[in-house]
Amino acid sequence: MSEDGGGRTNVADGTAGIMAGGDVYDSVVYIVNPDDPPEKRYEVGVRHLEAGIPARARELIADARANGHDNSEVQFHWVLALLSKRAYRDLFPDEREQLARAEEDRDTLGDDEWTQALDVIYELVGCQRDRGRNPGSSLHELGSLGARQRAKIIRHLDHLLTGSLKDNLWAEAQQAASENRLRANRQGRVWAYFELDPIPPRARKPVPKITTLRDRILAVFWTVLFAASTGYLGWLVISHATPLLIIAYLFALAAGYVACRTGLKWRYRWQRLQVKDREHLGVRGLNRAPEGGFASKVDNYFDHYFATYVPQKINRADWIAETAGIKRSLRDEIVEVYREKRVKAGRVEWLIRHLASSVRQRWEKGTLWDYREQYRVSLRTKFSCSVSLAVLVAATLVVIIILAGTALLPTAATTPVLLLSEIQAARRWLDIVYERRRLPEDQREYEQKNLERDRAYQRWKEKLRSTRPLEEEMETWLNADMTVLLGTALKHYGLAWRDILAYAFLQTPSRGCQRGRVSTGHWRYSRYDVRLFLITRDGVRELGTELDFSKITFHGQERNNYRFDAVSSVHVVKRNEYSHKLKLTLTNGPSNEIHVAHLEVAHDEPVENPSMFATMNLEAAGFDHTLHILEGIAAEGKGWIDRDPHAQGESGDSPPETDAA
Repeated sequence: MSEDGGGRTNVADGTAGIMAGGDVYDSVVYIVNPDDPPEKRYEVGVRHLEAGIPARARELIADARANGHDNSEVQFHWVLALLSKRAYRDLFPDEREQLARAEEDRDTLGDDEWTQALDVIYELVGCQRDRGRNPGSSLHELGSLGARQRAKIIRHLDHLLTGSLKDNLWAEAQQAASENRLRANRQGRVWAYFELDPIPPRARKPVPKITTLRDRILAVFWTVLFAASTGYLGWLVISHATPLLIIAYLFALAAGYVACRTGLKWRYRWQRLQVKDREHLGVRGLNRAPEGGFASKVDNYFDHYFATYVPQKINRADWIAETAGIKRSLRDEIVEVYREKRVKAGRVEWLIRHLASSVRQRWEKGTLWDYREQYRVSLRTKFSCSVSLAVLVAATLVVIIILAGTALLPTAATTPVLLLSEIQAARRWLDIVYERRRLPEDQREYEQKNLERDRAYQRWKEKLRSTRPLEEEMETWLNADMTVLLGTALKHYGLAWRDILAYAFLQTPSRGCQRGRVSTGHWRYSRYDVRLFLITRDGVRELGTELDFSKITFHGQERNNYRFDAVSSVHVVKRNEYSHKLKLTLTNGPSNEIHVAHLEVAHDEPVENPSMFATMNLEAAGFDHTLHILEGIAAEGKGWIDRDPHAQGESGDSPPETDAA
């Protein structure tokens, strides 16, 4: 942007409204129910006012007054809500009439600290109505107010406190802003406001038993057949008894029993070890999920946190290589149990961080590979099983060979049945016993996972609850930032407040910023594009910069100065209550669009009152006040300074689409 006067286009673009990402969380202190008494509606209205939502505050406090809750304190806050973030010239005729009626009823309120504060506000309004009126008495009366009322007036009526009146308060305001910017550990807490509410923990449920009733029936059938063939073979042994035959048969029975017990144990541990190895070592070299989807974002979170949570005794590259398998397994689990259309990846970030941290802790404690010891098959088991199988085979062969010499046909008929039934029964019982032991073990692991994850979830929820700033704090910090920026602009241009006729902030979110809001509030952003318009008798001074709200820093500056007659046109298009577009064109320059509001309300973010929601976001962006100033300048140039656009006899309503040129 240029700092010269004419023939330039005002380059100011931004987008205010709902952007990608962000979250809405409930806060009971800002919620009213239809059956709440007027006192409760008033209290919530005041909270909205302190949170920087005067439109909603006006609605709630007016409703409380209409239902019988009305006194000097209530009227004081109603007037503050009416004038907060607005100049007197921004009020519509019906609002001015309401303000005038309230001033006429002042004598019915008695005389207390709130009534005195109301008197000061009416004096300030009088100075706005009559530009030639001396504000000295207003300043004196403001200084004599109680600290509570005085602070509220200075905070909310900044567009009434202009010119020489604000000159006397500016040093105090700057000092307060410098202190408020860092108050209440802002830098250590503001991140929590934009953090998505975590989704409750989940874990992959154990696989149900894969063995069926048919498997059990077949196992029993083959077992009965095996027992029958073994029994028949025993009868043949007794019928043709010889010492060697009897000894071989008994050895076969004993060896079969030992082989069965040790074989079941060996098979179960070996199979469990294979399963756990697949979980910890995983399948490598798989393609990543397509960019932009839930799985892709989960991939990014896992990559980030496994690269962040690295033990001290291993370098990052080795750690990433060693844990690639377990990272993949955990990633697959999270994608599987949370992959739903309405689940945002950011809501499971806490769990991914916990899992990465848990893997590191287990590695540091030496327990990451404990399952290998747990399911290790001892040499004794292997030896017993191998020897017993060898004895079983040898003894069985001896029995069959001896019996074949004396009872060939019965032995030949029994042997195939014996071997077949033995193999079939063993195979099916191995699967059945494995499943019976696996399922309780998996269930215990599942419950342990849920317990650990739930504890991590509760810790994270508590941290967010204790860290997340209140709406009042967010608004105080933002106001302090704007005051600091205002001071920077005045210093740069060499202006005093007596030189400023009016000013306006346009606060739009920066591209790619985070957002957050309470369920009844407007959107707040982690980074803002801020545009400040200073109106003096010589023209307009404009300053643009980016505010990193989380880091409490301003980045870059764009400045532009132009005369009143250099503003060629201001064109506003209101397509609907969720879309506003502002075009500001200087002489001989092309128009430039400022998308001030484009509120794309997601399906999972219902808004009770769309009109009020849109109004709150426009008000928070400073749109209405900025628009009134720019439209007035474009329509009348310097003459706008002394003319009230809502003076008696003129319409206070603006059409959906206007073109002031």
